[in-house]
Amino acid sequence: MIDANSKTNSFLEAIEKYAEEQKIAMRAEIESFREEQLKHANEEGTAAAFSFIQKKKAEFKTALAKENSLKETAVKRALFEKRNKMAESVFEEAAEKLREFSKSKKYEAYINNSAKSISEYLGGKRSVVYISENDEKFIPQLKKYFGSSEIAVDSSIKLGGIRCFCEEMSIIADETLDSKFEDRKRIFIETSGFTVE
Repeated sequence: MIDANSKTNSFLEAIEKYAEEQKIAMRAEIESFREEQLKHANEEGTAAAFSFIQKKKAEFKTALAKENSLKETAVKRALFEKRNKMAESVFEEAAEKLREFSKSKKYEAYINNSAKSISEYLGGKRSVVYISENDEKFIPQLKKYFGSSEIAVDSSIKLGGIRCFCEEMSIIADETLDSKFEDRKRIFIETSGFTVE
């Protein structure tokens, strides 16, 4: 009987030893699984955090670029307005000097010289001569140069001078102060360096 008890005890000890080994193996497996899951969760968390940070960084950059663009546009608009005011001031001063000139004795000589050069260019061909309302007093002088050509008041001529249209030659000869002023204004704008970029 002792032998049977001993065998039973040995068998039970073997079972306990096997159970303990299995328990240790399971714990190791569970620990390994847990560590693997933690590592995986950390990697996913790190990737998610990186993705979140990148997204927020991109959103910040976009918002900053938009804000900078708005500020730049506002500065350009302010510079553009300032430039326009400065240019308009210069142009208004120049226009005023031309208005003063159109009331001087030198202006009468200017009208005569313009009429002479245009009439010589047209070679006596019939034309329509346009003048400003303020220059109607020069009609008798202009008749000397343009003979039977029609002389008409053109309300678009504000500063003075002469504009001639010769249908036979299909040309317009423009010696108005208005067109010369507009030409100088255009050249000034193109070459003044007043551009806003």
